[in-house]
Amino acid sequence: MRASIITTIRHNVGDDFVREGILYLLSTIRSFDRFDFIHKHSPLTAIYGFGNARSLRASKVLEPLARMVAPGDRVKKADLLVQSGAPVYWCHPGGPHCAENEWFEPLIRKRFSRDRRDRKFLNIAGGSCQRYHSDGSEVDACLKCQSYIREFFDICDLTILRDSLAKLMLNKAGRDASVLPCTSIFARDQLELQAADGEYIVINFMENGGHYTFGQSINRDLWREQFKNIAGVVKKMGRVVVACHTPQEEQLAAQLVPDFDRFLVPDQHVEFMKFYARAKFGIVNRVHAGFMMASLGKPAAVIGNDSRALMINNLNLPSYYVDDVANVGAEQIIGAIRARVVDYPDEIDVIRRQTKEKYIEAISVALSA
Repeated sequence: MRASIITTIRHNVGDDFVREGILYLLSTIRSFDRFDFIHKHSPLTAIYGFGNARSLRASKVLEPLARMVAPGDRVKKADLLVQSGAPVYWCHPGGPHCAENEWFEPLIRKRFSRDRRDRKFLNIAGGSCQRYHSDGSEVDACLKCQSYIREFFDICDLTILRDSLAKLMLNKAGRDASVLPCTSIFARDQLELQAADGEYIVINFMENGGHYTFGQSINRDLWREQFKNIAGVVKKMGRVVVACHTPQEEQLAAQLVPDFDRFLVPDQHVEFMKFYARAKFGIVNRVHAGFMMASLGKPAAVIGNDSRALMINNLNLPSYYVDDVANVGAEQIIGAIRARVVDYPDEIDVIRRQTKEKYIEAISVALSA
């Protein structure tokens, strides 16, 4: 049996964590002869021989031609197709809209739907990407996104979401699915990685607290100041390392806290996993930094500006809106998460065990139907 995973490749270590977790769950259920990966931001990578293509502009030109002449590709040859994690529902006045994403048309409508046969399609650990305080009502005014969300759901044999806002947005489109913690908590199992004794506290900085602002009036300078406050507080507690998922994050960390150690091994997700395994606890913007630490028994708080940050609540850990940090206080945020260090390993063990059972049951039923 061959499976193809719609994901990203050498692009975002968080996506790698999610994919490794899915591979673990699938391999637990049954034996696969092969796993293929498709870089969703360049659908041309579905074609054999173009796996390293990264230009979306080139993909838009070449992919339709290659699709017509290629005898087979990673979608057409797959017995099972899986959409791996990542935001799948987003809807913002004036754009962007999830209905306009770059991968669904070429990979699903033009390939999978036209030659489905008895093959399965799973949407596992998909989430939302809205403003932090969104109630999902943006979908109410967007017929285009409603239609897309229904179409995406209806073509899948199974949809499991990773945050409650994604479920609410799906409900507004007239469909429903369950919510479980992101599969990234099982990446450690796929790679047989064990937690290590805590050597350092991990902090992480993103400008404005996230990838995008979505028109929110975020006080950039205030967040920079609060990050330095957090750094100053944790520095008194022992060694601190700034996790940098991109070279840009490392440059910002060097500007804001130049005396702190920094960790960056671009696009090497296994090295990041080993790094997070040696943490004590974390205060981060990167939600999957928080998920990876949590999966290894290291509690983390996520500070963000969009709905992805709220995913961490599924692991019984706190999230904060970036502009609220000044009111809550660095000492309060750090003290609350530091107090979880002793007991959290047992807590996450229970969460992981129960979550695994639910994923295994749901995926097994979908594959056997």
